[in-house]
Amino acid sequence: MHVKLGVFSWLLLLLLWTLGGAGASLVKVNRGLQVKRGQTAVLQEEDLQFHIPRQRDACKLEVVLNEPITQRVGTLTPQVFDCHFLADEVKYVHNGCPILKQDTVLLRLYRFTESETHTELFSLRVEILEPDCSIIKLGPKRLEVVEFYGLSDVLDGNAVTFNYERRANLECHVRIITLESHLPTHGQLVTGQPRAVEARGDEPHSFVPLRQQLDNKERARCKSEECLKGLKLVQITRVPCDDFLRMGIRYQHIDPPTPDVDYIAIRLDLVDTRSSSIYKSEQAWIPVWVRNAMRNQPPKAAFMSMFILEVDQFIMTPLSTATLDAEDNETPKQRLVFNVTRPPREGFITHLADHTKPVSSFTWTDLNGMLIAYQPPNSTHTQRRNYEVEFEAHDSYFEKSVPITVEFEAHDSYFEKSVPMTVHVSVRTADTNAPRVSWNMGLSLLEGQSRPITWEQLQIMDNDNPKAVRLITVDGLQHGRLTVRGGKGFMFTISDIKAGVVRYHHDDSDTTKDYVVFRITDGIHHTRHKFPISVLPKDDSPPFLITNTVLELAEGQTALLRGSVLQAADTDSSDDYILYNVTRPPRAGEIMKMPGPGVTGYPVSRFLQKDLFHSVIYYRHLGNEVFDDSFEVVLSDFHDPPNLSEPQVVVIVINPVPDQPPKEAPGVVRHLVVKETEVIHLTKKELHFIDQESPDLELTYTVTTLPFFTSNYGSQDAGRLFLVDSIPKFTKDPDAPVLRLFTQHAVNFLKVAYMPPILDIGLHPHHVQFVLSVTNQQGTTVTGICFNVTVLPVDNQPPQVLTNSLRVEEGGECWVSEDHLSVSDPDSSEERLRVQVKRPPQHGAIQLNGTPVRTGQAFTLLDLKRLKVRYVHDGSESVRDDVEFIATDGNNTAEFVLDIKVTLVNDEVPVLMPGLRPTLDCAEGQEVVISVENLYATDADSEDERLTYMIARQPYYGVVQRNGLVVDRFSQADVIARLISYRHTGQEIGLTPRYDTITVVISDSEGEAVPACCYETGAQHTPQLTHTLPVYDLNITVFPVDNQAPTISTGDVFVVDEGGSATLKETHLKVADPDTPEGDLEVVILSPPQVGYIENILPSPGFEKSNMGISIGSFQYSDLLQGHINYVQSRHQRMEPTRDQLMAPDFLARNITVSEGQVKELDASIFNAVDLDVPRDRLKFSVVQPPQHGSIVGSYHANEVARFRRLVQDAGDAGVVMRDFTMEELNNGMTLMYMHDDSESEQDGFDIELSDGKHTLQRHVCVNVLPVNDEEPHIIRSTGAAVEVGESRLISSAVLYAQDKDTPPYDITYVIESVPSHGLLQRKVGSDWVKLSVGMNCTQETVDMNQLRYVHTGPPGKHRQDFFVFHLLDGQNQSPAQHFYIAIKDLEKGDIALMLRPVKASRGERVLLTTDVLLALDGTDQPEELLYALTAPPSHGQVEYVQHPGLPIHSFSQMDIAAQLVCYIHDNRATATREWIRFVVSNG
Repeated sequence: MHVKLGVFSWLLLLLLWTLGGAGASLVKVNRGLQVKRGQTAVLQEEDLQFHIPRQRDACKLEVVLNEPITQRVGTLTPQVFDCHFLADEVKYVHNGCPILKQDTVLLRLYRFTESETHTELFSLRVEILEPDCSIIKLGPKRLEVVEFYGLSDVLDGNAVTFNYERRANLECHVRIITLESHLPTHGQLVTGQPRAVEARGDEPHSFVPLRQQLDNKERARCKSEECLKGLKLVQITRVPCDDFLRMGIRYQHIDPPTPDVDYIAIRLDLVDTRSSSIYKSEQAWIPVWVRNAMRNQPPKAAFMSMFILEVDQFIMTPLSTATLDAEDNETPKQRLVFNVTRPPREGFITHLADHTKPVSSFTWTDLNGMLIAYQPPNSTHTQRRNYEVEFEAHDSYFEKSVPITVEFEAHDSYFEKSVPMTVHVSVRTADTNAPRVSWNMGLSLLEGQSRPITWEQLQIMDNDNPKAVRLITVDGLQHGRLTVRGGKGFMFTISDIKAGVVRYHHDDSDTTKDYVVFRITDGIHHTRHKFPISVLPKDDSPPFLITNTVLELAEGQTALLRGSVLQAADTDSSDDYILYNVTRPPRAGEIMKMPGPGVTGYPVSRFLQKDLFHSVIYYRHLGNEVFDDSFEVVLSDFHDPPNLSEPQVVVIVINPVPDQPPKEAPGVVRHLVVKETEVIHLTKKELHFIDQESPDLELTYTVTTLPFFTSNYGSQDAGRLFLVDSIPKFTKDPDAPVLRLFTQHAVNFLKVAYMPPILDIGLHPHHVQFVLSVTNQQGTTVTGICFNVTVLPVDNQPPQVLTNSLRVEEGGECWVSEDHLSVSDPDSSEERLRVQVKRPPQHGAIQLNGTPVRTGQAFTLLDLKRLKVRYVHDGSESVRDDVEFIATDGNNTAEFVLDIKVTLVNDEVPVLMPGLRPTLDCAEGQEVVISVENLYATDADSEDERLTYMIARQPYYGVVQRNGLVVDRFSQADVIARLISYRHTGQEIGLTPRYDTITVVISDSEGEAVPACCYETGAQHTPQLTHTLPVYDLNITVFPVDNQAPTISTGDVFVVDEGGSATLKETHLKVADPDTPEGDLEVVILSPPQVGYIENILPSPGFEKSNMGISIGSFQYSDLLQGHINYVQSRHQRMEPTRDQLMAPDFLARNITVSEGQVKELDASIFNAVDLDVPRDRLKFSVVQPPQHGSIVGSYHANEVARFRRLVQDAGDAGVVMRDFTMEELNNGMTLMYMHDDSESEQDGFDIELSDGKHTLQRHVCVNVLPVNDEEPHIIRSTGAAVEVGESRLISSAVLYAQDKDTPPYDITYVIESVPSHGLLQRKVGSDWVKLSVGMNCTQETVDMNQLRYVHTGPPGKHRQDFFVFHLLDGQNQSPAQHFYIAIKDLEKGDIALMLRPVKASRGERVLLTTDVLLALDGTDQPEELLYALTAPPSHGQVEYVQHPGLPIHSFSQMDIAAQLVCYIHDNRATATREWIRFVVSNG
């Protein structure tokens, strides 16, 4: 039996022994601590006291953290604190575990004197009580899992409730603390409803629960949501308390069969929203019971561990899992905890994180990482020594065994204790003369102190010569230094350590660790050793601010000083006890402390940090007119003497209450005098208001009435206020934005200026006035501030000229009046104005009273009024003319151009362009483009592109095509676009070229009003020719092409005597090729004779000797015609040949062309076979690969196409389709034909084989199918369109689509039969939209390219639908009539429909804006309320009222448009051909 002692008694005895019996305990009172489960308890002064005076020595307490057997269900904070701690400074927080009723906290006491450090280890007992009033309450219903892998009930208000005082400034939040607590251990939290298992028809109902259990097991082993089958893993960090109970959380069991209970750990925080601090916090473990599960089993020793440790003398040796190990079925090894129940008699167990101090417990993780070691004793023995150490293992269910002797225990995460485990330690003796460290307890001291390294802390052994041992510092000393007898401590001896003259000095930095690495040598042997140093912090740093933001409140109000506004921290002491000392109070208010609601507050000059957290410190403004305030604080802690910070300033901003209006400064005139050509600043002399409660930056002026003339001056532009920085140069700028808001600060710094009217004001001064209001920061406004401006005139404007184009017929004349030329000058009278000719017209003349006006001559405005000036055209073919004039008032000039539009008279016929190439070369059967080099004409009276070429005589051997279609007329635009071509369509022309001619008549098509593309073929109107039209012949030469294969045939039977020879003649072998000369034909012998050979008696080129007797493999056909080719019968010995075979059968197979759905006879020109053998062989044809889009048919009744097609459809292949046939059948009258199946295919082919019984030949015949336009076009899609009132809508292929199987989209034509009744149907030609009328057309390609649209032009609200009618045409086939409907959306009340049309104007021309070009409707019949506001005025002109010429306007109404009061005038200077006006329409 061992003597039973407390868990830590051996550790305390060991510590006292190491201190050399330091005497009685320093602990005076140790009452322990009581804490409510899941709550926080504060350590009071009467609970823990010490025999240490407050004034004499420093004293620190450190919470030992490397003892996992302590603080099992809670934590004590802070880790280091003063022995004379403050109230509410030291707290123990319980984690809510319901199992243990007590806990232990291990503390290490440090007492620091001037020369020594005393250390004592003791434990603080924590008693855990059941709470009588808690926020988290469990029940009345408990969570239970009825089967393994099952789900519990929902975690709701029946399982747990939250009871707290619900106040407006409190928020309740819940967090599941799975990571901190490792709970639940054998399950997981999920939400949702699992999918129920349904009964199948092929199984009994008793199988359903079994399949449900298997489904639950599979779901429990799932690690992701993909296989949870309806469930989702809970992943929450922090949610409101009420939402937590409504989430539908369930516990899912995943790890049977033990234990029978698991837990869900939660933490609840009540947060004060005023300071964002935690008002109260509580934790709880919610139990989950597993039905039919076994109780938790205790850990047990691992089978594979040896439980024996071999140790060398003085050598610290780590323990590993090979020496000591335990296992538990429910708890992972990483969470096992070992406890030492019987320590070794000598030496101690330590943790390598601080090997100078013994430990009584450790985790399996540290054991596995070899961080747990045994430190042998420092005594020397000559024999091996053996020790025993006893351990136990516990799990986290905290079930304890009965008291046992002093043992070393190991615990798992459920704190179920195992049976004792004994480890045998054997210490071997060491026989060495090298110096060794036998004892190393490290050094502990207070921050900034110095301590000697004594023999009790560091011992070195050397068997033979200890006096020769030297310790040399080689590393470490990062936060201090070593001295020996007051000098540098680089090297010292063992005697120096025993004498206590080696001293470590800390550098007073905020560090907690240091070390020294010594190299220990006796001159022969060397070793290194690390000596650790622990530094306890002292309170020597002042607090410091971490948050100091501006406090903002209203005048006369009280504001809370929140933690988000003012917060401090202290690295050496508790933040709650940081004291704010107000060294300079606020001058416009006071610091108040209000302990609670309804309690009268009182001024304070100091307050604590925790007062800020409790939201009891306020700043109260006294209501005076001071709006910038601050106070100064010095932060201090509760150290004696306190540590003081530097003075800190807290800034307070008071928002004034609007109780004082701005006032005008004395001496302000509110009047400016400026020339009309200049701009002028507004200064404080002209405009200055002040406000005591608002800075100048917050005094805002608003222009309530824009500048206006006080007299009856007709102009609406009276100038503007503008911001100086808004224009690049301080001059008059019409683009300067009008200023409506500005501040007094901007006036003070000359940022606001006035700009006089842009236009000239005339000959007299004018007075301008505008009205302002001024508003201060609080919103108080002073209105009706009138400001006067006197604008002085400056004579600097040139004459203004307005022109309208002059229209005259070719060769005619026209008066130049004020309607064409209007000159005005606000600075000059009409009598002084002159118009001088700068450049006369190029195609006519300007006459004054019938006399031409030359360059430099002038006329007056009176001449214009009396119609004395006129323009005479010279009759040329020009369509435009212009005259450059100079208008002058004697001082200033203005140049302008008068445009003259000439209406041409069609009196000229087209003329062919000289230098044309009248010939064109085309290859046989090919196509060639007719370009502008071959055909081009011009017409002085017409556009060259619109000239029409009518074919008076078609070509004989070919056709003229446009885009592949034969035409009898085409335009010059088609020629330019290279759309016109000549295609040779004749048969083989042989060896000589053929000549063809195209005769065309060129017409200017004067009678056509729209492009020819918009009418059906044949619907054009022939123009009435007033002159003889030119006729042109285009000659075409068709060149032969060698594209025909030669043919070979046999004639008379070739007879030769045995052993003799004979000449081959044309009667025996005939070769023909229509497009190749006979001299170029070569006969190749594919199969030579068997009993003879072929010879050519001609000598080789360059030789005279004949080649007689030499066998040849080929010869020229011309040699045969000339009688040079012989057959020699050479083999006749011992045989009597009667025939010879010269070659295999010759097989001719040509490609064919057939029309779609028709037949093609396969006659001798296409199929032919020749067998030159004597006697002839039987030749058999076989169709080895039939055609895909047709059939090979045979009959003795040729060209019965209908009969063949009917037989194929009725009887398939029976009796009609040919698979095999012979040459004999063909010779006996059978007709062989290819019959197309009438599909839309364009290519086909088949393979045919010829055999004579010995040789086999194959040919592939390509079939070119000519498409036949026999399919009718059909509408595939006609969904209609919807359009707003007055809008346009593209008609694309998405809503209108037609298709024809044998016609491309560009040849499918929509022919218009009726047009829409309430809108226009338009087609885009070039960049313009052309109106389509009845009889006009467009193609599907037009629709595909988004070039067809509908424009609504009818009145709103009267018609809701429109449509147009058309039929489809592909050139031959026509579809029935089709309708396309357009839905017209109703104009809702308040909606605006806008209808626009482009306006055409000449340079300098004035054009009225009417309802034809600009119309807005909103369904209210109140056009005066429809206002147009210009957002971007025209760049090359202006919009103005007709009655006020020269004055641009920026807004007008629909009523003004209807009354024809608004016009656009071009400025006559720009060369752009387009102009845009952008505006916004509003009805209010």
